[in-house]
Amino acid sequence: MAPLRAASRALGAAVALGAVSGSVAAHTGTTHAGTPHWLLFVLAVLGLASAVGALTAYRRRRLAGPVAAPVGLLAALVGAFGLVGLVELQVVAETGPQIRDVYPTLSLVVGAAMAVGSLVAGRLRWPNRPRYAGLGILLAAWVVYPVIMPNGGTYHPAGYALVAAVLFAVAYILKRDAWGVVQSLRRDRRPLTAGGLAGVLFAVFFAFSAGTVTFNPDSGIGAPTDTTVVFLPVADPLVAWPAVEFVFPSVPMAGFVSLGTLALLALLGSLVATNVGVLVQQARAESASGGRTSALGMAATSGATACCCCAPAFYGVLSVLFGAAATPAYWAFLDPTSPVGGVFFAASVVLLLGSVVRATGGSASVA
Repeated sequence: MAPLRAASRALGAAVALGAVSGSVAAHTGTTHAGTPHWLLFVLAVLGLASAVGALTAYRRRRLAGPVAAPVGLLAALVGAFGLVGLVELQVVAETGPQIRDVYPTLSLVVGAAMAVGSLVAGRLRWPNRPRYAGLGILLAAWVVYPVIMPNGGTYHPAGYALVAAVLFAVAYILKRDAWGVVQSLRRDRRPLTAGGLAGVLFAVFFAFSAGTVTFNPDSGIGAPTDTTVVFLPVADPLVAWPAVEFVFPSVPMAGFVSLGTLALLALLGSLVATNVGVLVQQARAESASGGRTSALGMAATSGATACCCCAPAFYGVLSVLFGAAATPAYWAFLDPTSPVGGVFFAASVVLLLGSVVRATGGSASVA
């Protein structure tokens, strides 16, 4: 796997993972700040493709570094603008589809399959590392929690304990199986800078794709017309968290910040930053030795697969192609009783964490 392809896929993972939260900002219409929705889609595709092209040209020595860097950065910014526009504007019918009745049953089936699969995989492949199966069971519980708890478990202590347990399990696995590479990143300025930058980019995209910040606030009857800042609970992720909601109509800008979203951002942002740091570190080592690094390829593959977790951007593309007919896909991510949002969150955690562990050789089977 060429370092260039690995880096481009890692960039895709960093930009795309903003979708793992269960909420998505929804707005009706076909334009965003006067821009046709299809044009945002074109900007996203062309921008990201041009960024990859600039990196390819630099790798093949067809562009000098001082030229390739600003061209690639500009192209990435154009692509990011298009992606943000896509997640900002959603064409959605006001009522959910009838298939919502099957969501609870589907969540139970999917959660049970995840738990059983985690136990089987842990027993057969990592019998001496029960922490892997434990994380899988916790992620399965994340999927079924809104279904099995009374009133969705919005204020139940078990929900807060589950969120804390997932955070602890990820940190524990990193400590046990990948702490060496984490420590090396802290002492290596270039990978550390690259990882930090990726984390910042991810945070920005996460804020828009999760609906926590928008430059296209809802307007109409009942919408605030003056600057408003209020404190209220927000039930995402899983349970209600203290939050600050703000609306600045003159910007225009609106959004909220809660303890839950900050915890989710810390979890995913740290995994994204670590992955990118590992990729840069291994790419530099590969370039110096003139060889190939298989772990780099595996990490890039995992990062590329994690791009499928970009739920809002995925729905934005569908709404460009099918308009309001794509509403069922929107509600599949929005409805807390649907397993889709939880499964995509679980996949993001497993893929990003797994790629870091594999990069250190920590995922080798232990008999």
